[in-house]
Amino acid sequence: MNKENLNKIEKLIESFFYSEDDLNKKVIKASNEAIKNGGKRLRPLIMFEVYKAVAGNEYSEEIIAPFLAAIEMIHTFSLIHDDLPAMDNDRLRRGKPTTWVSHGEDMAILAGDMLSVQAFEIISKKMQETDDFTVLKRMSRAMYTLAKDTGAFGMIGGQCVDVEYSGKKMSEEVMKYTYALKTGALLRASFVIGGILAGANDKEVSLLEKAGAYVGEAFQIRDDYLDIVADEKELGKPTHSDEKNQKITYVNIVGIDESLRRVASLSENAKKCLSEVRGDMSSIIEIIDMMVNRTS
Repeated sequence: MNKENLNKIEKLIESFFYSEDDLNKKVIKASNEAIKNGGKRLRPLIMFEVYKAVAGNEYSEEIIAPFLAAIEMIHTFSLIHDDLPAMDNDRLRRGKPTTWVSHGEDMAILAGDMLSVQAFEIISKKMQETDDFTVLKRMSRAMYTLAKDTGAFGMIGGQCVDVEYSGKKMSEEVMKYTYALKTGALLRASFVIGGILAGANDKEVSLLEKAGAYVGEAFQIRDDYLDIVADEKELGKPTHSDEKNQKITYVNIVGIDESLRRVASLSENAKKCLSEVRGDMSSIIEIIDMMVNRTS
């Protein structure tokens, strides 16, 4: 993975932070801290690499920057709320106390809420400053994609089904639906938004969407596998969380060996899709390999 690009993304994300010097500094500190508290930055990294590959010489950091920050804000908001006692009741995230443990449930809820709005604030602000109609149209389509993949038919909808089926028998069909939304939606959006902003044609956007869907499912199955076999210290969060919350996973249904085969198959499907999209996709393929073979 390109550390130079990762460092650049880190700085770009932090450039959109609110300052912590007003009366509302407690909630801002909680949200800023949650983003800075480690994390692989997979979603903005994928978006950045796809954008760079497809855009080629037309690359513009100014256009992509707010979307990189926005998708990480949305992802962080989902983690803050996911850890709450009403959801997974986790006290540890990335080896550190979760937001509700550090700042209280009230501030954790508000911090998540704030990030979900801040994400679209920074995008719309940039759109107001943009005069190029073609760029504006791409940004509008990209913002719609992020909103759709965050809401009822995206990450939040998937989380809803996940909570509803906790402790209940879940069919493979329902489980795949949950995976596609809860984890897959934002990963899929990362691929698609990078392509849209770079001027990918409809066929390429469709291929990027499929690649993102494959990667999202593979990533979630790998996550379920690690929840069973990984060391808690290395993972940076409690293991056996699915078992504790009585959640049925792909690993529960088909076993470890078949799950790992499925992960490998999905990642290969994603790579095939990417091979039909313009630009050098080697950096994205490297990220995919890291995601599906990770140990934490």
